[in-house]
Amino acid sequence: MVSKWTLDGKDEMRHTLFMKPITIDLRQLRAFSGVGTELNFMRAADRLCVSQPALSQTIRQLELRLGVRLFERNTHKVTLTEEGAQLLKTANDILAKIEILLQEAQDLATGRQGTLRVGYLIGAAVDLVPIILRKFSEQFPAVKLSLKEYDFSTPDAGLCDNSVDVAILRPPIEVEGLTYFTLFEEGCVACIPEGHPLANRTAVSVADLVNEPIIAAPGQGAWRDYWIATAYRGKQRAAIVHEAATFEGELQAVAAGIGISITAEAVSKFYNRPGVKFVTISDMASCEVSVALPALPTMLAQSFASIARSIATTKASC
Repeated sequence: MVSKWTLDGKDEMRHTLFMKPITIDLRQLRAFSGVGTELNFMRAADRLCVSQPALSQTIRQLELRLGVRLFERNTHKVTLTEEGAQLLKTANDILAKIEILLQEAQDLATGRQGTLRVGYLIGAAVDLVPIILRKFSEQFPAVKLSLKEYDFSTPDAGLCDNSVDVAILRPPIEVEGLTYFTLFEEGCVACIPEGHPLANRTAVSVADLVNEPIIAAPGQGAWRDYWIATAYRGKQRAAIVHEAATFEGELQAVAAGIGISITAEAVSKFYNRPGVKFVTISDMASCEVSVALPALPTMLAQSFASIARSIATTKASC
């Protein structure tokens, strides 16, 4: 039976090493790195903002836990032992990796890293979306953008089932808890087949359209009702003759003479085609394009919305 442990003979260290699992903490690693860099306990204590006795005790505890002497020290100088010099490099590598981990964690918590899922409704802010995406990527280069376009059958652009974190769309949307920020407004136009009596008019009223067969989005709800002008019809029901989930399908049906449709003014610029005339609707309220956030948005989603609003404001002032 050994009755006495002596540090000089490393017996105490070996006893500690084999009797207990080795556990060290960041405070001990930082103390080791500080003394190993300065080779002076007073300077290292100042650097680490601790007292010299506390630092000496921390190094002593670490030596006991590791089972090796890290420093040779006397009243004149402090030097690394051979084992200490070898372990110091590993300790500094560990501390550097921990700093990277902490920075990544902070970036994730503050929205500087991660993935942002962006949904956008087909045809909504066609000219703005690329600018918004580029600007966001410039400000958040470490964030991966996951983009998904939605057609008229999903006007909420993925927000309803949490498939996306933020969306660019056209209200009205029947999803509770969403927050909308209007990017811009634009007029509504009627899509009319060439040769139709209304096709050569410079403008029409809603009353001119309510008796026309109309092409609608799939499904039911406020969004579909908006684009078939239900609010202007009173008790008269829309004569829906065809459903289309995309502009291609909608305008193809109009060009074929199946019916008319109602859409946003921008469609005449970005989706113009032979066989279709776009006529301003003089008395229909403007439609909106908005960036929408869920009830509990991520910081990345909020940053995206802020960038989108800033770009839309700048464009509107030009």
